Amino acid sequence: MNASARRVVAVGVLFAGLGFIAIADADELFQARLTGDQEVPAVAADTTGRFEILVNKDATAGEYTLRVNSGVRVTQSHFHCGPAGVNGPVIVFLAGFRGEGWDVDGKWVSNATITDANVILTTTPCGATLSQILEAARNGNVYVNVHSVAHPGGVARGQLEPASAN
Repeated sequence: MNASARRVVAVGVLFAGLGFIAIADADELFQARLTGDQEVPAVAADTTGRFEILVNKDATAGEYTLRVNSGVRVTQSHFHCGPAGVNGPVIVFLAGFRGEGWDVDGKWVSNATITDANVILTTTPCGATLSQILEAARNGNVYVNVHSVAHPGGVARGQLEPASAN
């Protein structure tokens, strides 16, 4: 191999390595699609939702948006620790509380931030930090739940998972 060809190969290897580093340092997007049929027990309601959180590369902070469609007297929203089909404890507050609720149809919360300081229950299998909660989400053990006056246990629910899983 001549010197010119070796330089081309070296540059290619360098760029491939830089691309890998950029991917490893990238923020990560998690999502949840919320519906009443994912509640336990299932709820017959028109309320649906979508939750998205973009987490920094260190998983120490994430900026999130919560959309609720056809939400009637919505009172609050949380992360809960638990797999699909199982109710679990609240671990992070996302929105609320308002006893009489809000009628919501669209973005309910936008550009809000979650950090370790927002974890309210640190003794669950989901962990005590945002990083640990996101690892639990990767394993299917965190869900987003929206509550309402009519359905205080939850009106729309969805498992939080990496966007690449959707």
